[in-house]
Amino acid sequence: MIEPFANNHQSMQIGELVIENQQDKITIYGDIDVTFDAAGHHQAQQLHELTTKIMQAFDNGLLYSNNEAKSKENDDQSDKNIDNPFL
Repeated sequence: MIEPFANNHQSMQIGELVIENQQDKITIYGDIDVTFDAAGHHQAQQLHELTTKIMQAFDNGLLYSNNEAKSKENDDQSDKNIDNPFL
């Protein structure tokens, strides 16, 4: 399990859902089918634990004290215009 907003190198996966940890954000992408069986129950527990830890980080103010370190360089979107290689 990751420690939300604690570092820029942790990640985890629940089903096909990928969770990437950074100091100023948590990036979540992919999809998950939580089935009504033991495997689905385990995945639901993991999701619950993750969201609980994220909310605890907000409650502790960790995110708000870390405004100077932004991970813009790690964003998927760039501010630069590039030529389309498919044209």
